[in-house]
Amino acid sequence: MSAILQVKKLEAFYGGTRVLQGIDFEVAEGGITTILGANGAGKTTTLRALSALIKTKGEIWFQGRRIDGLSTEKIAGLGVAHVPDGRGTLVNLTVEENLRVGAYLRRDRAAAEADFERMYSYFPRLRERRQQQAGTLSGGEQQMLAISRALMLKPKLLLLDEPSFGLAPLIIREIFDIMRLINREERVSILLVEQNVARALELADHAWLIETGSTVMSGTSKELRDNEQIRRSYLGF
Repeated sequence: MSAILQVKKLEAFYGGTRVLQGIDFEVAEGGITTILGANGAGKTTTLRALSALIKTKGEIWFQGRRIDGLSTEKIAGLGVAHVPDGRGTLVNLTVEENLRVGAYLRRDRAAAEADFERMYSYFPRLRERRQQQAGTLSGGEQQMLAISRALMLKPKLLLLDEPSFGLAPLIIREIFDIMRLINREERVSILLVEQNVARALELADHAWLIETGSTVMSGTSKELRDNEQIRRSYLGF
């Protein structure tokens, strides 16, 4: 399977502090890849680096095109959608207005209108609340909205940062089931950062482990689940 994203010797900086130390990884086209690591390992920083939200060095290749050095908007326009930690919904806008913001880069207006219905079919609760302000939604509903808004871009690659944070187990299950469905039916590749390692390995087919900004291990999800070091350090058994 070919790679939709390739990262080579990626460094990332907050001011003068280097957080990523030159990591290498890739995401298979049509696959789900997860980045694992302890708090502070550089997982969120990696996604921000891919979206040009922070200063970087190294190479980022998307669908055979080098994109490091491009603006955040241009990267999004190529088909990379980012759901940040904290969800990032526009709290003073309605659900429907948030979705329209997600589609603002698209030129295929008729297809974009049809995608509203597609989002509501994935998350029926959003249809019920389409005229409700996003800031009044529950945490789970806001996460559904954040994912839907990203999907309105019609992305080829979806970057998901801690989608389960602060949510009840049943809501987490629902959201992860939808992610699996979207990946399978629409062939949207997914790069997932998730503190719940067991849940991440259940969803993903490949995983990369980073520690203090460096890549230390990679393999299939099964290989990492079966690894004694991973089980003891991250899965608790």
